[in-house]
Amino acid sequence: MRCVSNHPPRLAPIFRSDTQLLILGATHLEPERHFTMPELVERSSRPQPTVAREVDRLIEAGLLESELRSGRRTVWAASTSPIFDELRSIVVKTIGPKAVLEERLTGLPGVERAMIYGSWARRYHGEAGPLPQDVDVVVVGSGSVGEIRAQADIATRKLGRDVNVTVLEPAEWDVAGSGFIEQVKNGPLVELDLKR
Repeated sequence: MRCVSNHPPRLAPIFRSDTQLLILGATHLEPERHFTMPELVERSSRPQPTVAREVDRLIEAGLLESELRSGRRTVWAASTSPIFDELRSIVVKTIGPKAVLEERLTGLPGVERAMIYGSWARRYHGEAGPLPQDVDVVVVGSGSVGEIRAQADIATRKLGRDVNVTVLEPAEWDVAGSGFIEQVKNGPLVELDLKR
């Protein structure tokens, strides 16, 4: 089965496909890491042949490097590419919010879950529109609001765009009633993986 993207990614339409953007996101958000092909397949949620074709294109373009060792292919960002810094900056500012916020919020005491909502979540899920100017996040838990906001400030500096965080107690999130909470729950959400 072929997986062909007919449209450029909504978060960064300068890229050829969502698959390409997700591969560049994985490799350029963690440029020191070497990824196996199964890891890139998992990260992108695309079939292996589709991922392999995109990886080959990116290697040919000089944006990725690859090595075959003991029958296992690994791929990593070509940090010596003349456009590495600029490409990484674009990736961080487009698909980076999920990865950056997971890094900042994972392990914070009392944080049970966190989700990106609003315009960035809508673009992530493919809705057309302008590039979001900020990232809206709801954090559910009983952690220190000051510490959560401090981590959001670090994410703001790293992403180059405002991270607006709302902290809710679990009971507030679970009980319906607030117009804001219902609006967030009924809109597109990007769940952050905080179980690392």
